[in-house]
Amino acid sequence: MQTLGSLMTVLIPLLIITDPLGNLPFFLLFTERNTPSERRRMAAISSSTACVILAFFAITGDFVLRFFHISLPAFQLAGGFIFFIYALQMMRVIPSGLKSTSEEEKEGVAKENVALVPLATPLLAGPGAITAVLVWQQTPDSPVSTPLLLSAIVLTCLIIYLVFHFGASIIRVMGVGGIRVVTRLMGLLLAVIAVQFMVSGYLQIR
Repeated sequence: MQTLGSLMTVLIPLLIITDPLGNLPFFLLFTERNTPSERRRMAAISSSTACVILAFFAITGDFVLRFFHISLPAFQLAGGFIFFIYALQMMRVIPSGLKSTSEEEKEGVAKENVALVPLATPLLAGPGAITAVLVWQQTPDSPVSTPLLLSAIVLTCLIIYLVFHFGASIIRVMGVGGIRVVTRLMGLLLAVIAVQFMVSGYLQIR
């Protein structure tokens, strides 16, 4: 039961940060000229590539931070700040553009294969998700072990694939307005997570 609780403490924030519902309109826009089978293939490629990227940082995070001489509190403060900006964007308080610029989105529409860029990165496995993985991997006395973190990453990317796979049906049921409401609620939760990250980082450097 404790393991399940620890898994959920990572899985839920990671789902909020990767924001599959919020990125669904982008996926449908980028793949509107593709056949259903091509869409399914792109959904699989984008979600699996994001999984590989996040898993890489989950395994090598310690080396990355030591190589650049970055302390965990500094990373938590910076990560919390990034999450807070994401949260404000999700709640439409400030314009979007941290994960991808309007130029990248326009280029994505024109590209034949958008599964890797901009879908897998930076939309799914962007700075926020990578930061979260690195912080969870580094937090001292944390119940989040590497296998548990990798399991959360795999489950997150599986959910992303399912959302993209059934994207057209989800849009029909929820509508764009419904997705925006859910995205804003997720943005509020992410803002709370962001503040907690920054508080934890601050308490360690006091």
